[in-house]
Amino acid sequence: MSVLSRLQSVARWLRPALSVFSALAALLLLAAAYLVVFGDPQRSDAVLLPAIVGFLWCVCAAVFITTFESVPPPATADMAGWPRLKRGLARGWYGLLALAFLGLTVAALLLTNRLVGEALG
Repeated sequence: MSVLSRLQSVARWLRPALSVFSALAALLLLAAAYLVVFGDPQRSDAVLLPAIVGFLWCVCAAVFITTFESVPPPATADMAGWPRLKRGLARGWYGLLALAFLGLTVAALLLTNRLVGEALG
């Protein structure tokens, strides 16, 4: 099983939770915006940073699900010429998206570590 097929199966498994991730992201964004505009800076920081981290992870999950739920299948042996090239280019694009998403996940992990450390310390 290729990496793209594995990502597709995980995204399809998480598909029922897409609406939950989207709603939670919207609520966390609203909470963070409310705290920035109306919150007391001394007391709201303890809630603001987890709201930002939660929003970031909910958006990452929603992007992952919507991106990788429809990966094209690999080219078959009977395909030749332009259809085979199109299929290979499409899967190559999804491979680049997988690498970009890996980088985004690492960046989100580093940011989460920094924000949680800031909130706790």
